[in-house]
Amino acid sequence: MLRRFGARRGELAQPAAATAGAASATPEPEAVVSETGLTNAAAQAEGAGESRASGRGWFSWKRLILASLALMFLVAGAAYTQKDQITPKAANLSRALIGDERTARVEGWFFSLEDRSNKLKYRVLGGAEDPFEVREIQVQFVPREAPREVTFFVGTTRHIGQSLTAEALGPLPLTPPKTMLIQSSPQPGEGVWTPQGLPRSTPADTMMTKTFIRPDKSRPYASVGILLVDSRRVHLKMVGGTAEPGGDRGVRGPGIIPKEDYKTLLVAFNGGFKGPHGGFGMVANGKEYMKMRNGLATVCVAKDGSIKLGEFGRDFSWEESFEACRQNAVLLVDHGEVSKRTTEGNDTWGYVNVNSSEFITWRSAVGVTKDGNLLIASGNSLSADSLARALHAAGAYMALQLDINGPYICTGLFYPQPDGSLKAEKFMDSMAPSASNFLGTRERDFFYLTFDETRYR
Repeated sequence: MLRRFGARRGELAQPAAATAGAASATPEPEAVVSETGLTNAAAQAEGAGESRASGRGWFSWKRLILASLALMFLVAGAAYTQKDQITPKAANLSRALIGDERTARVEGWFFSLEDRSNKLKYRVLGGAEDPFEVREIQVQFVPREAPREVTFFVGTTRHIGQSLTAEALGPLPLTPPKTMLIQSSPQPGEGVWTPQGLPRSTPADTMMTKTFIRPDKSRPYASVGILLVDSRRVHLKMVGGTAEPGGDRGVRGPGIIPKEDYKTLLVAFNGGFKGPHGGFGMVANGKEYMKMRNGLATVCVAKDGSIKLGEFGRDFSWEESFEACRQNAVLLVDHGEVSKRTTEGNDTWGYVNVNSSEFITWRSAVGVTKDGNLLIASGNSLSADSLARALHAAGAYMALQLDINGPYICTGLFYPQPDGSLKAEKFMDSMAPSASNFLGTRERDFFYLTFDETRYR
C-alpha cells in the first residue's frame, strides 16, 4: 500500500506530456488521490454539503421560530374570539386546582387588566355606546283575540248602555318612569323608552319597552340596557339549574322551560350567583335549593303572578302564597335611592378576594318601579355602584344584582312564528351567550316571563 502510494506520487511528479501520454494509453484512468485521501472534487462537494447543511439548519430554525410565533398568534386570536366559552371552563378548572380564593384573586387581576385595555382601546379607537344600534327589527306573528266592544250612550236620561267607568274603559296603558341622564352629552335614544322590536309590543299596545343608560363618566362605552315590562301582563317564573344553586347540597333543578310554556314565552334571563358563592336562598319548582336568609336582597313571585322585591326579613318574609323566591347579595336600589352599600368591598358584589365593588365586569340586575312594573337590566364594564346608578336613573324603586361576568349574562327575547316555533334573539347583540340556550337544559338557575293577562285590569 505504501509502495503504491509512493508510485502514484512519482507519477504525479512526471512531466505533463508524459502524463498525458500515459493517460491516453489507459482506457479507464484511476482517480487521482491527494495525501489526505480525498479528491479535490470530493473535498469541494463535502464543503458545499456542509455549507448547504448549515444553511438548511439556520433556515429551519428560523422557520420553526416563525411558525411557532404564527401559531401562538392564531391560538391567541382563536382563544380571544371564544373567550366567553372558554372562561367558565377555565374558571371551574382553576377552582378545582388552586381553590376558590386564589381563583377569585386571579379573576380580579384579569378583569383589572381587561378594564385598562378597554379604556385604552376606547381612547384610541372609540367604540359603541348604544347597545341597541346594531339590532335588527324583528317581524313577529302575534295571534290576538278579538277586542271586546262596549257601547255608551251620551245625552240621554235612560240607562240603556254601560256606565262610563274606569273598569268599563279597561286597564290603563303602561306608563314608563321618567329617566335621568348621567352623561352630559347623551347618545341618540339614551334615556328614551321605545317598544321597537320587542315581543308583543307596538306603540299602540306597549307591553314592554326599553332604553339604555351610560352611568360611568370615566367609561362612556359602559352601557346598561334596561327592559321595562308591564307586570300586570306577564307571569314571572324561576327555574333551578341542574347544578346551581343547590347542586352542592344535592338539590338539583329541572333546568328547563316546560314545553307547555313555549306558546306564551316572552323573555328569559339569567339568575344569580352559584350556591357556594354566598349561600343566597332560592325556592322554586317545589324545592328549597338554598335556605332563605334575612337581610338579603330578594325577589319573590306569588302564585297569582304578583311580584315582591326588597330586603328579606325587613320588607317581607316568607308567605304561603309565594311560589318562588331568589336572593342575591344586598339591594342595589333601596326605596328609590342608590344603596349606601354599593361601594362595599370584600365579596358583597361578587365572589372576589377584595374590592368587589370596583370589580369592573358585565353585571345584571332585576328591579321594580314605584308602580310595580318589572325592570331587567345588564351591561358591560360596570361596578356595583354604576349598575345601581343606571337602574336608579331608569326609575327603579327597588333593585337587586343578579349574576356577573360576560359568559353568564344573557336576556333572551322570544318571537312566535307562523309555524308555531319560537325565534330567540338576544336583547343586546354584545351579550355573549346565545338566547336559544334558554330553550335547552341549563346548569344554572334562570328566570322567564310568560304572557298572562289574568291580572290586567
